[in-house]
Amino acid sequence: MKIKVLILLFFLPFMLLAEANEEFEFLHSASFSFHNGIPHIRAHIGSYDPGVRFEGVSSFDCNGGRVAAKSVTVRAESFVPADVRHKIILQELSHDEQQDYSKTAEKWKKSLGEEVELYVHGALFSINKSTVDNREYFIALKRLFGGDEAETKLRSLRELYPDKPITSFQVMRSVSHSEIEVTTDEGKKYKCSDLIEVFAENGIRAGGDGFPGGHYFLTVSEGGRIDFSVEAAVDSLIERILPGEMFLSAPLETLKAQAVAARTDIFMQLGKRHLNEPWHICSEVHCQKIIWGREVQGKFKEAVSQTAGMVITHNGNHVARAPYCSSAGGRTEDIRNVWFTAEKPYLSGVWDGEKPLKLDLSRERDLKKFLETDYGEDNLPMNRRHRWRVVIPSEKLDAMVNSYKKIGTLREIRALARGVSGRIYKAEFIGSLSSFVMYGELNIRKLLNNMYSSAFIAIRSEEGWVFEGMGWGHGVGMSQMGAVSLGKKGKKYDQILKRYYPGVEILKLY
Repeated sequence: MKIKVLILLFFLPFMLLAEANEEFEFLHSASFSFHNGIPHIRAHIGSYDPGVRFEGVSSFDCNGGRVAAKSVTVRAESFVPADVRHKIILQELSHDEQQDYSKTAEKWKKSLGEEVELYVHGALFSINKSTVDNREYFIALKRLFGGDEAETKLRSLRELYPDKPITSFQVMRSVSHSEIEVTTDEGKKYKCSDLIEVFAENGIRAGGDGFPGGHYFLTVSEGGRIDFSVEAAVDSLIERILPGEMFLSAPLETLKAQAVAARTDIFMQLGKRHLNEPWHICSEVHCQKIIWGREVQGKFKEAVSQTAGMVITHNGNHVARAPYCSSAGGRTEDIRNVWFTAEKPYLSGVWDGEKPLKLDLSRERDLKKFLETDYGEDNLPMNRRHRWRVVIPSEKLDAMVNSYKKIGTLREIRALARGVSGRIYKAEFIGSLSSFVMYGELNIRKLLNNMYSSAFIAIRSEEGWVFEGMGWGHGVGMSQMGAVSLGKKGKKYDQILKRYYPGVEILKLY
């Protein structure tokens, strides 16, 4: 039995105003299907040039009519893009700040001289007997912006507030429309509006790519490109996310923890991304990499089936954010120091060992002591970034820094602010001509040739610039190497998750 569930979206007051066929409206919302009580969502898995041929088709639906065919060739005849506007986001509110958001809003109004409002991003929805809340609360500029105008506004605000997570969210006023020509293997042509449902019983091939049998959708995007998406059970998607996030040799309990984190991310982002596109998630790093065309190993399937429907929650029924990194290096980071977001107690940074150390890694001298230890993650042989040393020739680093801002010869990299894991989130680069301050852990790493993490101490020596550090990635949430270590010690998946996301609960949605 297939049931469509439409979610009440508080953040899309102008959504779906244009006339469109019912199925296309459904695709452009945060609604999803149930098949025998299991949620099915849609994932984008490929884009192809006009005239692409799809082989292995059993049948397709065009404007509500079912057509039998073995192959179809698809091209766009017309395309009208969605009407998308942008909401400028100034600040996320923590759970406590939500109770009296008016004070924060008034501060922003006085600072900017513009009208602001409380902006709710996400939805409250039901899955079987569970009610789940993935809403987040923000202070935002009241008016909507067009694309170019939004970019200009974002640039100016980020210059004014470099330590604030100024960003924008899409608000869709109307969906896109297209006319699509489908030619069958018999040469018959069909004119279809907006989308084509494709059914493949034994597998389907598209532009040389092979995919398993299933329920697919063809739609059109800018330039007449043909987008290919699949509707599948959430857990079928998780099975194909795991191979890209964790290696098969990891303990089963570690894989189970990774499966729950991946599933949590899907439900946390449901209805928040790809609002102007007819799918819920993509198969890129922007969402989570889905390796859809490959056969799934049994161990990955087991990890998913043994945690079917389970997600991480906090404050009752709120879906948690569940970020993870390759290696925290022994201490995870507070989310506020990485993405300048609101306080989240379950993402406040923890020691990745059985006994906390009496060190304050935000102080450089304590970080130096910590880097001389093997604390945390058991320094697994496979973990090549638990502790590391990188040398960059002075001339090369000068060139990299000066490509961002001309400061002459680099004299010093000064850590102005470090998080609880020692990761730098505010740094001053001092040169022979001038200096500049950079905010953001990721921005600092990118400037330094994509450094493994910003938990480092930088020293200028005869070799050049020597960086001694720990970990790989932002350090927020679950350390994958730490999760492997805990799995090898016999810890269960829920124990692993509660190590890295303290205070959370594991909720079974289906």
